[in-house]
Amino acid sequence: MLRAILFVLALGVAPVWAEAPTVTVTDATVRVPLPGKDLTSAYFLLHNTGEEARSLVAVSAEFAERAELHEHRTEDGMMRMRQVDAVEIPAGKKVRFASGGYHVMLFGLERRPRTGDPLQLILTFDDGSEQTVKAYAVSVFDRPHHDH
Repeated sequence: MLRAILFVLALGVAPVWAEAPTVTVTDATVRVPLPGKDLTSAYFLLHNTGEEARSLVAVSAEFAERAELHEHRTEDGMMRMRQVDAVEIPAGKKVRFASGGYHVMLFGLERRPRTGDPLQLILTFDDGSEQTVKAYAVSVFDRPHHDH
């Protein structure tokens, strides 16, 4: 073992240690699709605990053909939804993906989640790192048990 370590050091190759992610993801949910629809949305809270701004650049899910980052904005008095390439998470700040703001649109659902189903989302950040996040399906018809 010592020879292997010395060999690696002699080659000038530094060992790669996994760093803890600086962005944590919590409160992940996916809306149960409305009847007859094969699209839905996902929401979560991003918290950048690092000292540099980070960006979420992509999301994917095994149960959807594609996922896009979107935001709602009021323009000329009208609420409009548009796709965005990335969402910045400033250093030390939180960014909530929620109805009426940033969200993930999931298109071409390969299965229809039901309330309480666990689902996986894969979030990709600007440094190339990925986080697999467990989300739970919730319905707009479910009664909230508490405020977030």
